[in-house]
Amino acid sequence: MPMDTKRYPSEWKKIATEKKKAVGWKCEVCGKQCRRPGEKFDTHKRTLTVAHLNHTPEDVRPENLKAMCAPCHLRYDAKHHAETRMNKKKAALEKRRKEMEDDAT
Repeated sequence: MPMDTKRYPSEWKKIATEKKKAVGWKCEVCGKQCRRPGEKFDTHKRTLTVAHLNHTPEDVRPENLKAMCAPCHLRYDAKHHAETRMNKKKAALEKRRKEMEDDAT
């Protein structure tokens, strides 16, 4: 699910970089050593990201952030992303149902 950059604070890149530096560019979940800035790209599996544990991008408190390699971050977010997709589908169906009701009256 793509980032909604409007929800992130303007200093997000700095905050994320500081978190990654603080953990030595290692995933806090599996311990994988990830690429540092300037290292040659080899695979997304070695890309270090910073996850919001409560899935709220505006919340950048240190206890809400965890550095994760891309695979661990995807696993962590999988349930949340599935719920978000389901809620969007339900909202679209409900909107369509209301439109059909309005058309019938």
